[in-house]
Amino acid sequence: MGSASPAFSFFRELLMQAKNTVGYFHLLRQNPAFRNLWYGQVVSELGDWLNSIAIYALILKLSDSGMAMAGAMMAKLLPIVLVSPIAGVVVDRVSRKTVMIISDLLRCGVVLGFLLVEDQDALWLVYALVIVEISLSGFFEPARSAIIPSLVPKKDLVTANALSGSTWSVMLAFGAALGGVVVHLFGIRTAFILDSSTFLLSAWFISRIPDQEKSAKKDSPKQTGYQEFIDSLRYLWEEPMVLVLSLLKAGLAVAGGIMTLIPLMASQVLSGSLSLGIGILYSARGLGAALGPVLVKRIFGESASVLQWAIAGAFFLKAFSYLFIAASHNLWTLSLGVGLATLFGSIIWVFSSALIHLSAPDHYLGRVFSFELALLTLVMGFSNWGVGYAADGWSLNVNQIALWMAGLVAIPGILWVGFLIFLRNRLKQGQCVGSICPVDPSGFNPTPIAGDGKIQAEVK
Repeated sequence: MGSASPAFSFFRELLMQAKNTVGYFHLLRQNPAFRNLWYGQVVSELGDWLNSIAIYALILKLSDSGMAMAGAMMAKLLPIVLVSPIAGVVVDRVSRKTVMIISDLLRCGVVLGFLLVEDQDALWLVYALVIVEISLSGFFEPARSAIIPSLVPKKDLVTANALSGSTWSVMLAFGAALGGVVVHLFGIRTAFILDSSTFLLSAWFISRIPDQEKSAKKDSPKQTGYQEFIDSLRYLWEEPMVLVLSLLKAGLAVAGGIMTLIPLMASQVLSGSLSLGIGILYSARGLGAALGPVLVKRIFGESASVLQWAIAGAFFLKAFSYLFIAASHNLWTLSLGVGLATLFGSIIWVFSSALIHLSAPDHYLGRVFSFELALLTLVMGFSNWGVGYAADGWSLNVNQIALWMAGLVAIPGILWVGFLIFLRNRLKQGQCVGSICPVDPSGFNPTPIAGDGKIQAEVK
């Protein structure tokens, strides 16, 4: 009977977590500040997908060069890597609400600049505007992620992150479809004007969020921006849990080449409408990403141990999904494989964000999320380049590329499991890992997260 009690306690904890978990509609209804942040996210991400479709259509109109499209892709990825160190310091120094509003207002003006592009000679202006717009997004996204814990109680952080992740997924499916319809029926210029208006609307919603007091580091002298950046790197080195959590999305991004793979998949299995096939596969991707965190959270709850091991399982199930894609030969099985792969990827995305919120102090969150975004973007860029090179340089087909991606995405899963086992063993031995220390006399901590004892007690 004694040997069964730990398992009984574990499942009892999951049931208690499920009962105490707030619902999505309840969170939005009872929390006006988070509701306005969410409204801003909805309209902003809707505009992002309108913008993407309009930019691709504009480039195809001006040039049929593959390199022209590749240039747009790189312009959407590289600026984040370069601007993130600066953005992280700004987000932790200045009001995050102010950073988001200014970013939205500036992006509103930048997007209107696309209306000045008339012919191929102005293609350079397209790239310049994309670089500026994405650089501003490099300030907005870390600020949005970092402000969530100041708007939402700790017990609701997983729900808030799951809702944000699902919103991105729905906007992916709906926004891309709407962008295609708007460009087809009303033209590229109309799409850019609508996109510009979404940034104004987003800024208005965010302006309705109450001002938050910035938490200051105790007993810390005033630092320069460079010193704060170095301080954040030192913090990550001293807190292995937060460092590894911030690397998880980069591990997920090794399969980010799916964005390049989807059009190749559609062209391989469809002889008719290529755009229809791409639309179906992207819709499957959006649906899968919307369901993943919701299902796991509803079934198992949201204790720290559940989030950590759900991430581990998601890496391996995502690898299995790519094996399924590699064995698929028609649109519907490919759609199922893409949906499953993104479902498991969304679990990694949402739960790693929630664990960072639970683990890192507020005054480091902007720099941690900027560091995470920079690595994620860099790895995703290499992944997309790798898929293109594998297809053109090595003449691999979609199925062979999917096999390689299955193997690659399993590697971060193995490393994450190894880290959890290492952490568990150190705690059993009564040793601390960063700020994570054993919380019971036996020297075993069943739900290790970084942070102080108050956070650990609340999560347990």
